[in-house]
Amino acid sequence: MLMTRPMRALLLGLTLLLGQPAMADYRLPELGTPADTVLSPEEERQIGAEVFEKLRARGGVIEDALLDSYLNDLGVRLMSSASGTRFAPNLVIVDNPTINAFTVPGGHIAVFSGLILTAENESELSGVIAHEIAHATQRHIAHMVAAQTGHNLTAIAGFIAGALLGAVDPQLGAAVATAGMAGAAQNAINYTRMHEREADRLALDTLQRADIDPRGMISFFEKLQRRAGGSPSRQFEFLRTHPMTAERISSIKNRIALIPATRFGQTDSQAFRLARARLAGLEGHSGLELDDQAERYRRAVAAQRNGRHDQAVELLEPLHERQPGNRWFALPLARALNDQGNRSKADRILDDLIALYPGDTTLLRLEVDWMLDRGDTETAYRRAREAVEARPDDPEAVLALSKAASAAGRPMDHHEQLGRYFLLRGNLVAAHQELETAYTFTADNPRAQARIDSLLNEIERRAGQTDE
Repeated sequence: MLMTRPMRALLLGLTLLLGQPAMADYRLPELGTPADTVLSPEEERQIGAEVFEKLRARGGVIEDALLDSYLNDLGVRLMSSASGTRFAPNLVIVDNPTINAFTVPGGHIAVFSGLILTAENESELSGVIAHEIAHATQRHIAHMVAAQTGHNLTAIAGFIAGALLGAVDPQLGAAVATAGMAGAAQNAINYTRMHEREADRLALDTLQRADIDPRGMISFFEKLQRRAGGSPSRQFEFLRTHPMTAERISSIKNRIALIPATRFGQTDSQAFRLARARLAGLEGHSGLELDDQAERYRRAVAAQRNGRHDQAVELLEPLHERQPGNRWFALPLARALNDQGNRSKADRILDDLIALYPGDTTLLRLEVDWMLDRGDTETAYRRAREAVEARPDDPEAVLALSKAASAAGRPMDHHEQLGRYFLLRGNLVAAHQELETAYTFTADNPRAQARIDSLLNEIERRAGQTDE
């Protein structure tokens, strides 16, 4: 299997963590050199993609098309307004009530469900994400690895994996310490005061350029401090990994004081209120301070989650009638109607949305899942194939095609498209594995052989660049 230095280091770290057979032929880069020499941007993307796939594989991510779309749209808005090394942001919601968020190399950001439910408006959530984006764009982890002596990238990669996987299963976090990596790796990626101040400053600049109220950043940090009450035993994980000092808070306030009131930007949005309500409904949370619309929506999502389709329809129909083009209302209503048995009305709602938002990946995912649930695998495959032909570089469309191909009994297409998905996401190891598997189904198909060969060559070219 194709393997670059950082991939070997990461997989060895994960091997120690998960008890899989280790590879013996890895080589570690020299440390104490500039960040690019130790960990290039391409290598960062590969490490982050690999860690996030492991997290998804263990069921630690809330998979919801509407929440994914909202969070990543917000991430793109903030990343496009940030300065420094740019990455295509990949944000996921970790299914954990802890108030935390952290960055994995390469622009991969984990936002814990507890943090979203605690944020009271979009500016508070955006402040945290902008801070994490600053850690990514300034490549703070790479710089800290470069500054270390006596520690190796295997330990660092293992700790990064353990931090994420441990959020899902505490025993996995303990495995890091058992493997003897935790102390050195923790020291290597603890953000310094300089990094935190830099991330604060850049986050404020990002929020201003994105036209989002930067005051949410300070209100959220102060809220965590008040709730913690100064007791170390009550410190939230976010404050442990991002130490908040009085000097930092004062510095943020001073910078905000220099911003004219007319340039504070947007504080909240309907999308945030509905995203928070949807998450609360999916997670079974009640008692949040929500406006009437968001509370009704939360109850509808909770009813749908518990199989009470009639109640979900009753709650969602008035919302949809007032805003028929709003996906937050239309998609769950169509799903509830379908599950209720009213397929014709459900299809009309979905068709109207597809006409209103042509090329929308969220709608494509729902449409393909819908067809597969009904057993119409060939139609699902054809629809997903058309979407990929129109948008060949859309990773979510490619993933939908892979899923449809698998259901339709087309193993070569399934593995080829899954390999393309991983390649688009920057996970070269997984991409290589899937494409090698796809190649085994091409004996009588020279055109497919040439196509997959070309993709494998592309992976090897990119991997070779990281080893130079």
